[in-house]
Amino acid sequence: MKKITFTLLLVAAGLGTVAGQEDSVMMEKIYSKSFESGQAYENLRYLTKTIGNRIAGSAKAEEAVNWSKSLMESLPFDQVYLQAVDVPYWHRGATEEAYILPTNEPLQVLALGGSIGTGKAGLTAEVIEVELLSELRQHGDAVRGKIVFVNKPWDESLVETGVAYGLNSSQRSRGPAEAAKLGAVAYLFRSLSSSTTDDFPHTGGTRYVAGIDSIPAIAIAAVSAQKLSAALKKDPKTTVFLKNESAWKGLVHTHNVIAEWKGTEKPDEIITIGGHIDSWDVGEGAHDNGTGVMGTLDAIRTLMELGYKPKRTIRLVFYMNEENGVQGAMKYGEAAKAKSEKIVAAIESDAGGFAPRGFDIKSSATAVSWIQQHWKPLFEQKFWVSRFLQGSPGVDSGVWGAHFPNTVMFNFRPDPHRYFDIHHTAKDVFEAVDRRELQSGVAALASLLYLLDQQVDQITK
Repeated sequence: MKKITFTLLLVAAGLGTVAGQEDSVMMEKIYSKSFESGQAYENLRYLTKTIGNRIAGSAKAEEAVNWSKSLMESLPFDQVYLQAVDVPYWHRGATEEAYILPTNEPLQVLALGGSIGTGKAGLTAEVIEVELLSELRQHGDAVRGKIVFVNKPWDESLVETGVAYGLNSSQRSRGPAEAAKLGAVAYLFRSLSSSTTDDFPHTGGTRYVAGIDSIPAIAIAAVSAQKLSAALKKDPKTTVFLKNESAWKGLVHTHNVIAEWKGTEKPDEIITIGGHIDSWDVGEGAHDNGTGVMGTLDAIRTLMELGYKPKRTIRLVFYMNEENGVQGAMKYGEAAKAKSEKIVAAIESDAGGFAPRGFDIKSSATAVSWIQQHWKPLFEQKFWVSRFLQGSPGVDSGVWGAHFPNTVMFNFRPDPHRYFDIHHTAKDVFEAVDRRELQSGVAALASLLYLLDQQVDQITK
């Protein structure tokens, strides 16, 4: 009777098959191993504290490439190699300056990635404030010769901070070109941050449009944005001094870093896992994306240490230049397509190293339903990982995945609340990462990788 009752409990939990029980036992081993002897945290310490931030095209980025390759070579991968890719190198130059005139009250700013400079003399102009880019055209000729200041606060009502980020990010990328069309001399953009109480500016990519004169594009911290807005309310003709010396420095030859663990039964079927190795040039690139690359590497190392033998080939990829052009992901996709590779699944980690909450899934509704029924209970009951929803595959996977529309893709989702406090800022340092949260994420990634290797045909059939 006890045996029957226990079996019924397992069925109710979605673990009624022998395979389900074996998966549960394996996942317990993965979590124990990750917590007890995981190496992601110490590897991250070296990446951030010894190498530091690593914008694509820089000497630090290449140092990270070579160190990552040697780290992979220390593990029993079947092959480790570099994949050549050329990336545009953007250099920030001297520290940016911004002041409200005539008081010289400083504003905390960072040039947006890809911005041109003001020149060493800087520029001074009146400021015109709007909340949305769509409001600019209402001002017509009044924009000419002005600094356009887009002051759109973060939507604090949203629990999903990635959604709040997405609602504002197009104004960062499109803003400089839209302002330049109307004759603006510079673009000042309120940082994409979930914090309204700190004065750390957030950088991030922007882009210009061919045929439109480029203007300097600069992010302003939330507190400084509030300060400037208050000054404009007192005096609509308030002027600001801006100075930045950033510029593009041409193409640089660099690499993706790739390691392969050959499958024992279906080696031609490939499961890709990884994230981007580059970072912005402020802070140390810890959560974005040191935790992603060191976490995915450690997920594989954990399985190796447990003596696991994969059925399918597991390929670890550290992509170059997600932040400023996604050339690494494009190169990876082009090369895989040229070889007609069979990439059956992919996992990307590029959302920080906070406590794991689950995965977004790019696949059919039927596949997602199957995952929710069979895999979600394995994660949810013991490990507090419960999000398994249709969603974005991640930036790099989304780029190369255009060549592989049938590949099921997973985007690792840690807790979202604190990530955009530090994202693309000087605060993104090693000390902002908690070891236990990071290693819990490693275990979630390793568990998903194991389940995909064992049962991906159940999703893709």
